[in-house]
Amino acid sequence: MKIAHTFAALALMATPALADEITLTAPMASETLHEGGLDMNVYWVEAEGGIEVVGTYVARAGANAPARIRMLMQDGDKVAFGMPGVQDTLYSFERSGDALHVTAENTGLQFASN
Repeated sequence: MKIAHTFAALALMATPALADEITLTAPMASETLHEGGLDMNVYWVEAEGGIEVVGTYVARAGANAPARIRMLMQDGDKVAFGMPGVQDTLYSFERSGDALHVTAENTGLQFASN
């Protein structure tokens, strides 16, 4: 039984990470997410009514030009969405005070059913 537990523990350690995450705590500080076939660089700036979050992203496959998302977030705001052309990744943005936490989580391809 001890051997089975050892193999189970090793299997868990060998599992690839299923999420990429960053936390930004200062204006204009930026980091990049590399999940789901996209590379997305994110930063924020102070704006009237909150912080303006800017994400510039490009697909790693293909010859697409970079695209940009912008959103105004107030303290406590949370939002999650998928990106065009990326079927299995959920991008989540959460603001808490002066911190912006962003994750890109591989959700696997899911189909709707009744």
